[in-house]
Amino acid sequence: MLIGLPLSLLLIGVIYVALVRFGVIKDPFPLPSIPFIQKSPQVSIKTEYKNPFDKKTQYVNPFDTYKNPFVVAK
Repeated sequence: MLIGLPLSLLLIGVIYVALVRFGVIKDPFPLPSIPFIQKSPQVSIKTEYKNPFDKKTQYVNPFDTYKNPFVVAK
């Protein structure tokens, strides 16, 4: 009795999976689709390069009291 119940539930499960897998019956409990697995992201390649060390684009703190000796005077 104790071995028969789990064995019969396992057999019913295997039959159910086989019928769904071969398309005999439609799955009443479909898993939700995961979009990040189905489609890979597309990244556009930029051809323009902006120099991060350009003097015009650097931030200057007008309230700074300490003067860095390595900064060239304007």
